[in-house]
Amino acid sequence: MTELDNIIAKAYQNEGRKEDVNKVYLTFLQTLLYVPVKKDGAPNTSDEPFIPLFTKIENNTYMLVFDSLDRLTHWAGDAMGEMNYVELSGHDIVFGINPEIYLCLNVGTEFYKEFSPDEVFHLKKIVAKIQNLKNN
Repeated sequence: MTELDNIIAKAYQNEGRKEDVNKVYLTFLQTLLYVPVKKDGAPNTSDEPFIPLFTKIENNTYMLVFDSLDRLTHWAGDAMGEMNYVELSGHDIVFGINPEIYLCLNVGTEFYKEFSPDEVFHLKKIVAKIQNLKNN
């Protein structure tokens, strides 16, 4: 189990007590995450240095992130050779993500956590407050 697993487990165990949920959010923002991205050489019509892999289910868009490279490679299986990955902090991911995206942490694991667009928006507000504190 990772540190994030332990914190998420505690939040579930305490039925989403606010201080436990806040600890999940803060730990997530501080964690180095692995994001599957399109392989180098794949068509990139944007100015972005990489393009995260997204999936669309029932008109919702999902972006996957993992808190360990082992989890990413296990999830990808044989398809790992068809993609790359980038390492970013949760803070940087939240800062750059469209708030209409569902952010999926550790798909296929016991402590899978899905951040809804409302939660992503909430995380963006936390990131903005942290940035504001750093700048003052």
